[in-house]
Amino acid sequence: MRILDEEIEWKENFVYSLRRYPVWWLILIITMVFDFALTVYFVEKYGAGREANHVVRFLVENLGIVTGTLIGKLLQLFAVSMFVCLHRRLGNLFLLIVILLNCWAIVMNSLI
Repeated sequence: MRILDEEIEWKENFVYSLRRYPVWWLILIITMVFDFALTVYFVEKYGAGREANHVVRFLVENLGIVTGTLIGKLLQLFAVSMFVCLHRRLGNLFLLIVILLNCWAIVMNSLI
């Protein structure tokens, strides 16, 4: 694939990331599961209006709590995968940032 006159080996970049950072991917999936469960609990208890993520809020309001939250998490996984496919080093930095954001969301949803 060519983007901005540069050849991108998206499949090789993704496989490289999975082989080089399997623990990060496992941590990402675990934090996504915890964030999903706590977001469902949080939204059921306080309502969708208190959800900070506007995309998830929109999805929850229009598709339901579980479906909207699940689609929001799948979109997050898709975004991380696409960044990892674009660049080996920067993509994996994005992977780490999303893990940290998920950990922050878990803490915030647990405290309230």
